Amino acid sequence: MDCAPLAPPAAGSATVRTYEELIDMVIASLRGRRMLPDGEQSTPWDAFVRLSERIHSSYHVPHTTVTPVMRRLLFALGAAARAAHIVGVGTHVGYAFSWLLGDRRELDRAPLDPWQTALGFDVDTSANVVARRNCAMLGHETRLAFIDGDGVSGLERCQAAIDLLFIDLDHPVTRKAGYRDVLERALPRLSSGALVLAHDSCVPLFQHDFAVYDRFVVESGAFVGPCVLAVDSCGLSVATVR
Repeated sequence: MDCAPLAPPAAGSATVRTYEELIDMVIASLRGRRMLPDGEQSTPWDAFVRLSERIHSSYHVPHTTVTPVMRRLLFALGAAARAAHIVGVGTHVGYAFSWLLGDRRELDRAPLDPWQTALGFDVDTSANVVARRNCAMLGHETRLAFIDGDGVSGLERCQAAIDLLFIDLDHPVTRKAGYRDVLERALPRLSSGALVLAHDSCVPLFQHDFAVYDRFVVESGAFVGPCVLAVDSCGLSVATVR
């Protein structure tokens, strides 16, 4: 199942919507498709603004393809998912992952539900050093850890059922081919209703890899989706465990 592509507003358009309005539409659509928990809780955009200020004033980010609209999408999904246990594979310096994690000071306030544990995996040990330093300012302390190694084998370290899985690995040779392997290994560990997010689903270079990934999502019979959200040139694929 593919969602209709959703594009960001055109500059200068008389009918322009804000990024926040666009993302609120996406969240409502996913709830309507039973891909997110039911509820009337709106995205706390004031908390997003505070998080953005903290991240952009203190993080070291050598490069990123995460756009302003994608930042908002990840944040809104993290807020809506109500995940207790979060795993990221290919978290690099923690920038994209942080929008899902949020700030502990914000999570401890209603109406957000604070997650309990989060693990980020990356084979780049130097990137993990930066990720730990970057994300330390979010106040999650021992609830958050960045693990040196690939997520396929590292998922064995996940003792609790995974409620939100974020995949963003990019191997220098095989590129996104590992997405399918990660999802296959994670599947027995995903909770009912778990949200799976795969970044870069709209990049032409990765279409073969995503075709393989999408085929597994569909043929496994375990998911609702995939739903491709084309909010920017990278896009995000969303699937939910039945």
